[in-house]
Amino acid sequence: MSTGFATAFSEITLVLFTTLAPSGAVAYALMSLPIIRGGLPDDAHRRIDKALCIPLIVSLVGLVASATHLGNPANALYVFMGVGRSPLSNEVLNAVIFLAFAGVYWLYSFAQKPRRLVQRLLAIGACLSAVVCITAIAFAYSADTIITWDTPFSPVSLWTNALLGGPILAIVGLRAARWKSRGNRFGRLMLLLAIVAFAACLVVYVLQGASVLQAENAVSTAGDLVPHYALLVGVFAIFSAAGICVDATSLFRPSVSRDDKASPDEMTITVVRSSVAALLVLAGIFVMRFSFYMMHMTVGISF
Repeated sequence: MSTGFATAFSEITLVLFTTLAPSGAVAYALMSLPIIRGGLPDDAHRRIDKALCIPLIVSLVGLVASATHLGNPANALYVFMGVGRSPLSNEVLNAVIFLAFAGVYWLYSFAQKPRRLVQRLLAIGACLSAVVCITAIAFAYSADTIITWDTPFSPVSLWTNALLGGPILAIVGLRAARWKSRGNRFGRLMLLLAIVAFAACLVVYVLQGASVLQAENAVSTAGDLVPHYALLVGVFAIFSAAGICVDATSLFRPSVSRDDKASPDEMTITVVRSSVAALLVLAGIFVMRFSFYMMHMTVGISF
């Protein structure tokens, strides 16, 4: 009996898209909060502005990866023709809107004297469009003909993934910007959000395994398509927990030096450490997104 590995591998670009784009969007929104709140010193504001390229690039890589799924770039025109009636078209449109807000903000930050009000408005637009974008991606797979995807677990798992990877990626950006709130509270709150999202992911995956893997059509069961589902969940847990622990050892050390007073070597080590944490967490999310596409099973005999 063949598994769903070949199916998931053929959709590898969408696996990348649903791994990177939601986490990048959440990270961009979180990094924008200090800007929206206001009161930042000019130097700190400029450093965060520049560091916003990190979640922007991550999201953009995800969107470009998904575009390769079209086969021919000209097919993008047909995608936009389905806006309003096609969940996939809505997903692409909202991703483009988010990237437009995020990209315009980042480019505007290079102006000689950017206006704070304009930046706040663009940042608010990026945050709101990020929420809409992730929601559109989450519900793009609710197709009633694909019985293993048309469940509450599909949108919930994508949102919990975004809330896990986003804060960890935002920590990378703020470390690169050499900014943290008093007592490093904001970084610790983001790590706490990631921990809660990690626990939620585990609950969702366990419930999904207990429910969805029993689904069957005339040919196979979902359990046959993902025969090592429990192992994949374990790999996700190990990678994600390791990434969270790497960040925790830095954020909760009592001897952590102030980032704006750190030496160049200390700053490099801190950014590298948080980058490793983000890579570990994103790798864990990638594993479970891959298993999601392995589960692809239609009502009929084609799967």
